[in-house]
Amino acid sequence: MRVQEDGLKEFVTAVLTRVGVTEDKARNAAEVLVFADSRGIESHGVSKLPIYVQRIKAGGINPAADPKIVSRTGGICKIDGENAMGPIAGHFGAETAVRNALENGIGLTAVGNSNHFGVTAFYSMKGLDRGIIGFAMSNANPTMAPWGGKKAMVGTSPLSIAVPTGSGLPLVVDMASSLVARGKILLAAQAGKELPAGWALDREGRETRDPETALQGLLSPMGGPKGSGLALIIDILCGVLSGSKWLTDVGHLYSGLDTPQRIGHVFGGIKIEAFMKVEEFYTIMNDYVHAVHDCPRAEGVDRIYMPGEIEYLKTLEAKADGIKLSEAIQKDLEATAEELDLSLAAYA
Repeated sequence: MRVQEDGLKEFVTAVLTRVGVTEDKARNAAEVLVFADSRGIESHGVSKLPIYVQRIKAGGINPAADPKIVSRTGGICKIDGENAMGPIAGHFGAETAVRNALENGIGLTAVGNSNHFGVTAFYSMKGLDRGIIGFAMSNANPTMAPWGGKKAMVGTSPLSIAVPTGSGLPLVVDMASSLVARGKILLAAQAGKELPAGWALDREGRETRDPETALQGLLSPMGGPKGSGLALIIDILCGVLSGSKWLTDVGHLYSGLDTPQRIGHVFGGIKIEAFMKVEEFYTIMNDYVHAVHDCPRAEGVDRIYMPGEIEYLKTLEAKADGIKLSEAIQKDLEATAEELDLSLAAYA
C-alpha cells in the first residue's frame, strides 16, 4: 500500500486528535512521523503511532501537555516537556534551539519529562533552511549493556548532526549508539525475518540472529566500547542535565504503558552567519560535496554518497510515488484506526 505524504499526515493527525491531542500539536507529531517514513526509516515512522495511542489511552502520555520553558540563560533554555508525546516536546525544543541560535549565534535546549520522540534527524534538520547547523540527541530506555556487561543499562542514545549546503542536499549524520535501532529488530520480528550478524545479543551477552531472542536480550553497541561510551555520555547529557530519568530508570516504550518514560533530549543550533557569510559557507560546502563524490571508488562501488544522501533521494521518491507501508505496519494502523472509528483507506 502506498499513501501520499499529505494523506498520511492527515491520517496521523486525525488519529491523534481522536485521543485528545490538539490539532496543531497533532500536526506537529504527524510531520515528525511521516518525515521518517519519507526517508525510508520505517522503524521510527508511523509504525510508532499505535504504541503512542496506547500510551495516551493508558495514561502514560499526557495528550493535553503544553511544553514550556522553565529557565533561560542567554541562548540556553531548560524545557519541561510536561509528559507530552516525544514528537511534540521535541518539536518545541528543537524550534526553540533554532530561534535562540538565530538570536544569539548559538542555541541550546535541554528538554526533560518527555517520551520517545521518533527519528532524531528531524530535529537536527529543523534550521537548515535558516542557515543553522543543527544537532539533536536523546536518551532512551535501556537496551544495551555497558561494554563487557550483560545487563541492559543504557539506551541506544541516538545522535544527529545536520549541515546545510545550499544545493538542496544537506549533509545529515543520524545514528544510534547501538549498531542498529531497536525498531529495526522489532520490524524483523513482526516480519519473521532473521537478523543480520552482529546486530544483537541474547540475555547472556552472546550473539543472536533471532529477533525474538534479541528483543529479550541486548543490542550490540556500535564500534564496541566506543558506542558504549558514547551512549553513556548522551544519557548523561540528556537524562541527568535535563532533570529526566537515566540508565535503568528510563521507562520502556512497550511496557508500563500507564507510566511516563521521563526521557530527556538535547537540541542545538549554530548560526553560520556568526562565523562567516552564509553564501561563502554554501560555496565551500558545495565544493566539499563534489570532492567527496569524486573520490576514487573502491572495486565494486558505483557511487559514493554523502551522509544522509540516500535518505534524501528516498524523500524525492516518496514525494513522487507516495510512502510505501509494509503489510505489518498497514495492519497495525488499520487496527488503531478501527478502534477510533477511522479508516486508513480514506486517506490513501
